[in-house]
Amino acid sequence: MSEKILVVKGSCRKGSVTNHIWQDALNSVEDIEISVFDAFSEAFAFCNGCNFCEEMGRCIHRDLDGFFKDFENADVVLFSSPVYNGGFSAPVKALIDRFQAYYTSFYKNGKTQPIKKKRKGILLVAAGRGGVVATEDMQKNLKCAFTILNMELAGTVLCANTDTVPDLEKAKEDLKIILKRSLSDE
Repeated sequence: MSEKILVVKGSCRKGSVTNHIWQDALNSVEDIEISVFDAFSEAFAFCNGCNFCEEMGRCIHRDLDGFFKDFENADVVLFSSPVYNGGFSAPVKALIDRFQAYYTSFYKNGKTQPIKKKRKGILLVAAGRGGVVATEDMQKNLKCAFTILNMELAGTVLCANTDTVPDLEKAKEDLKIILKRSLSDE
């Protein structure tokens, strides 16, 4: 049975650094099923804090039902984003905000995990300059979300200096190592 990887694609450019890195890394892994959620191409509503999820146990918007199904069934979720103003690209941040239904379920049900399957999360970041501080902030954001999503951050790859000379090969190798380790863990 192949393991399932969900890629949250957070770059709008087809030939972006992050897209290049994850595509190359995933091509090196055998026996996996890959789903890609293109956060820029998918038109989805933002969380507006309406509290519908608190009352009904699901989001009022049904536009991400397919994504949430893939998300809950994935063994590994790879969040891929360039740094935009010190954080995730806007659609990735908006997607993370839509996890609100999981938050309300977690707290309303006595801190019971709303997703039973334990999964791994990976963060892939590209930054024009150093990107270390932005990457640390992005990690904190994901770790906070992961506490109620039954996930753990398996690793982070930062490909810095994309406005000059990035070390793409090192980033690809680092991601391959994290992917293989994540897929072999039980």
